[in-house]
Order: sequence, then structure tokens, then C-alpha cells
Amino acid sequence: MTASFALLRVHVPPQGLTDAPLDWLGLNGSGQAQARGTTLLADLPPSDRLELILPASRVAAHRIELPALTGKHEAALIRQALEDRALGDLAASVIVSGARQDKLMCVWVCERAWLERQLANFASLRQADLLTPEQALLAPGQHAETPSGWIFQRAPGEYGLLPSQNVLLSLCPDSQAIDTLLTAPPINRVNLLVGLPGLRRAQASFSLAQLKPALWLLIAAALIYLLAQTLEWRQLAAREANLRQSIRQNFAAANPGVPIIDPILQWRQSRGQPGQQGGDALDQLARFAALSGLSLKPARIESEEGRLKLTLTTTDANQLKPVLQGKGISFESQTTDKGLEQLIIKIDKGQP
Repeated sequence: MTASFALLRVHVPPQGLTDAPLDWLGLNGSGQAQARGTTLLADLPPSDRLELILPASRVAAHRIELPALTGKHEAALIRQALEDRALGDLAASVIVSGARQDKLMCVWVCERAWLERQLANFASLRQADLLTPEQALLAPGQHAETPSGWIFQRAPGEYGLLPSQNVLLSLCPDSQAIDTLLTAPPINRVNLLVGLPGLRRAQASFSLAQLKPALWLLIAAALIYLLAQTLEWRQLAAREANLRQSIRQNFAAANPGVPIIDPILQWRQSRGQPGQQGGDALDQLARFAALSGLSLKPARIESEEGRLKLTLTTTDANQLKPVLQGKGISFESQTTDKGLEQLIIKIDKGQP
């Protein structure tokens, strides 16, 4: 079974991540090297975090001078200082600020499209956590051989890449060589991934570990909602039971000696069917229509205590008036603004 490392360093070749074997180094939680090897991209060992070591030929380090206090204008000042140094369009580059000493700052620049392609090759396998340039693994006065050539750091923030060690030593005669670059700890910690905030958020959205807090919060909210619904259902059930008991007691008090089967239905039957004497105004209207044999289509119906207002066409009103007069039902008539006729019918409780 392949061991899992706390951190896996993968050396990205100058041509980028391809089907060629890759050099890697596995470190434990204390930063000590545990194992190293050369395998294909798909066969890399598992790890908690992944660090890509970017070739010096793809990442440029610029040492620029900035005012002591830059504040929110620092990014604009950096771009202005790089316009005369960096080749190509700065908008197509990833720019990340590095270490700063007084007014001097080291700024790292990498082609955005190339960097995004390397991350896309890893997207189906895992998420990259660190993007470290090769130069950042050097201390001042050190150099190392890489697939890109000989890299060195002559002084803090002064990096270079040369094709020959002899040329390098002629410029930096006191420089010390590093045999294995992957085992060197980062001297000037820099992570180019911070220059890709949109891509970084997209990668993080697929991380289950970062989704766990949201999932737990969603589960807790669902449980609270179900608990609230259960409590509300119990309260409604208790209120319904109390109401039924109150109806049963009131029916028993109003009708002593009557067997109680369904107090609500028995109460309605004891009050009489709708449309009989004692019904409401709409029941009276139904009786009027039935007695007259007319098919009325009121435009508006309003009911008040003891009165019923019908807004009818003139034709319907003229048909209803004789019927009301014949039944001895008093009414008043008035014309509305829209040319309709309103009959105000007075209704008594004892009226048929």
C-alpha cells in the first residue's frame, strides 16, 4: 500500500506537465523528506497537500523599488515599475508580491495561460495548494542545477538563470551548490496561486473538506425546521382536541338528554338546513329566485344586516320588481353611475 505524505513536491519540467515521468518528494508533517521517486502524473503518491515546483525559465523575479508607504496603490505602482522590465502584456501575467526590504521588493511574474494549463492537468487528480518557483528554494549565495539551467541567488531578491556553471561562478565565485533542489526548504516563501483568485475559488469549490461545515449547517437547519414543524403540529392537534371537547360540552349543555354521536353535525342539523327560515341573505336570494322562476345574473351582491343589495341590469330589475311586490317584500331602487339599477331589499327574519 502506498504511503500518504503530509506534503508532496512535484518538480514541473520547463515544457510543462506532460506524459513524461515527474520527479517528486514526499515530506512528513515536520517537513522532513520521507521518500522520493520519478513516476507518471497519474501514478503520483497520495498526500494531504500538493506543491508544484515551477521551473525558473517560466517564472521571472524582479527586484523593484517602491515608496516606503504604498497602501492601496501598491498594485498600481508594481505594474508601473514592471512596464519597462517585463516583456509582453502584463494583463496576461500572474503577478505576486514577494519579500520586501525597506524600499526594495521582489515581484514574481509568470504567464497566466501556461500556469492555468498546469493546474488544469492536475484538476482531475487533485488540487494544488502551493505554486513555488525554483528560485524561492535558494538562500542568498546558493545555486543549483535544474532542467532549465543553473539558477542562483546572489543577494536577497537578486535571482538569475544561466546556461553554464562556469559563467555563474565567474559572476558569483563564492556561491555554494545545492545538490538536490527538492529537499531545500523555501527561503523566500511565495505562492503564485494567490495570483489566480478566480481559479483558486473554483478549485476550492470541489473540495469536500471545505463543504463539510456547510453540509453540517444545512443538516442542523433541516433538523431545527422539522422540530419546529413537529411542535406546531402537536399544538394544532391539541387545539383541535380542546375545541372538539368544548363543542361536545356546549352541545350537551344546550341539548340535555340527547345522545352525542357527532356534535358538529348534530349542531348543524338542529340549526336547520340552509335556505330554510332563519337563513342568511344569500339563502333569501336563492328563495326569491326559486319563487319567481327567474334566472338572475346580478353584477354585484352586497349583504348587510336586514338588507340585501342587488346590482342588476335594467331588464333583470324590471323582471324582479313585480315579483317582490307580489310577495309583499319592500325594496328601494336607485340607478348607479354605470347605468345599472340597484335594488335594496329589506329582509325580516320571519320573512318566507
